[in-house]
Amino acid sequence: MFTIQSVDDISLLRETATLECKLASGRDGTGKLPRDFWPTYSSFANTHGGSVLLGIKETNGNFELVGVTDAAKVRIDLFNDANNRQKVSCNLLSDQNVTEQVIDGKTIIRVDVPRADRRQKPVHLTPNPLSGNTYRRLNEGDVSLSDDEVRRMLSEKIEDSRDNRVLGKFTFDDLSLD
Repeated sequence: MFTIQSVDDISLLRETATLECKLASGRDGTGKLPRDFWPTYSSFANTHGGSVLLGIKETNGNFELVGVTDAAKVRIDLFNDANNRQKVSCNLLSDQNVTEQVIDGKTIIRVDVPRADRRQKPVHLTPNPLSGNTYRRLNEGDVSLSDDEVRRMLSEKIEDSRDNRVLGKFTFDDLSLD
């Protein structure tokens, strides 16, 4: 977990497997949830979780505090979309996962996306998990999963892990110690 307390902290940021920064200013500059937020949400949920910072502009790997003018609108849109099954398959967010912070008079929104458990995966965009609608985080990028990878997640969702199943009528003599 990391904390941001000043503009200097923002200048030290680097996007990683668990951190993504997005401008979130919208066409009119007052604030809008970016379209590319949801692939990042899916990838964090399907991997290890992570944080998205809204209101931070990236230029050539350098980060600048811009802020979100209408943070309340962005927050409302975020939760409306998170609960819209046409947008994303599963809402993992609660009020505790979405926080606002004012730095140098500008508001940023931090969205901490938790890792989905096996029964919630795959977290995908649109009602169809296949055809490039499911993502996983790899380094600093959101990678679309193949249909075979998604099918594997779907099979794990339905059935408890086979490694956890207790098999009767077997003893230690049935194990190969090699």
